[in-house]
Amino acid sequence: MVRFVRDVMSRSVMTCTPETTVREAAKRMAEHHVNALVVVEEASGELEGIVSRSDLARAYDKDLDTITVESLMSHEVANIIPEIPVSAAVMIMLDKGVDRLVIQHAKPAPQRPVGLLSMSDVIRDMADEA
Repeated sequence: MVRFVRDVMSRSVMTCTPETTVREAAKRMAEHHVNALVVVEEASGELEGIVSRSDLARAYDKDLDTITVESLMSHEVANIIPEIPVSAAVMIMLDKGVDRLVIQHAKPAPQRPVGLLSMSDVIRDMADEA
């Protein structure tokens, strides 16, 4: 049976804005036990980028209350629509060397994140399929 991204993705997307401080972003990641935050434009909620634990770690010895996520985030975000097979999503992650994909509806829908698919989600699904 073909499994689609919409069946496996995490629907709760932890977000922040580019203006979020590194300290606040680190608190959100720690509090919610996530490895990345999706960065969205404050007014529209549209995708701006992604910031990972590794990105935040680069600011460890700096002033965490003045540095913002915008200076550390990745602007190039691997994203897909929820209607593709998980196997295709896995190939995209492997080809791009990323551990997660941001899920958005196909255009012309607003380009807000609606989910996240991580390698952890894929592995969890593989374990459940047994």
